[in-house]
Amino acid sequence: MAENENSKLTETVPDHLLVDDSVTVYVVDGERVVSEYSVNTKLKNPYAFDPTPFLSNSEPMSLDRFFTIANSLISNAQDREGIVTDSKIILTEEYPPEPFSDFGEELIAYRVLRREPAKMNAKGTGRPQRKSMHYYDIIRPENPNKSIVIESRPVDHIVEFSCWGKTNKLANARAIWLEKLFVNHSWVFVSQGVERFYWRDRGPDTYMTSGGQRLFYRPVNFFVRFREFEIKATSLIKEIKINFNLEK
Repeated sequence: MAENENSKLTETVPDHLLVDDSVTVYVVDGERVVSEYSVNTKLKNPYAFDPTPFLSNSEPMSLDRFFTIANSLISNAQDREGIVTDSKIILTEEYPPEPFSDFGEELIAYRVLRREPAKMNAKGTGRPQRKSMHYYDIIRPENPNKSIVIESRPVDHIVEFSCWGKTNKLANARAIWLEKLFVNHSWVFVSQGVERFYWRDRGPDTYMTSGGQRLFYRPVNFFVRFREFEIKATSLIKEIKINFNLEK
């Protein structure tokens, strides 16, 4: 381009993309600007994360609720990556007998490997708490003669998330993706009532053949502890005595 030539590009942008700020791109030849392109553009941070859906904790934790939260987290992460609904990886229970092609190229399946009374010693290797212990009690106006006693017991789980894929590269990449996602967002589970949550290990790389299709899966295991609650009611007034003295 000759020294006395300049190029300026213009373009009309849809109104829904316009914001107050603008981005200007300069093409520089040495210290001289030879081309300029400026347009108001809506910028989206791919690393932005809205924690609001994961902060509510209005009900006790359970296995069903744990897997529901895990499914929401996996779906939310794919939304932030810009993956459309039809291409999302599905979280389901242990791989069902349906043809794998119904799920696409990949699938994440979960199952419970172990469920037992929590081991409450310092190393987490002994002293299992088998009985429910007193947690707290309340008195409510609608039950004036009742004391509501809440008891709890901690329960430990080993949960496996198996990342299935039609190739080993897909399965390997998804296993690492899921491991990092849950490790970096462990606070999501804790904020919802999980007492302890951490990545435990990854199982052996395995494959199987189903309907002539070779399928690869990588199991990723997590430790989950939460408390289960029992509610009991006791009467505050045990006995009422009324004495009458009759005088002639």
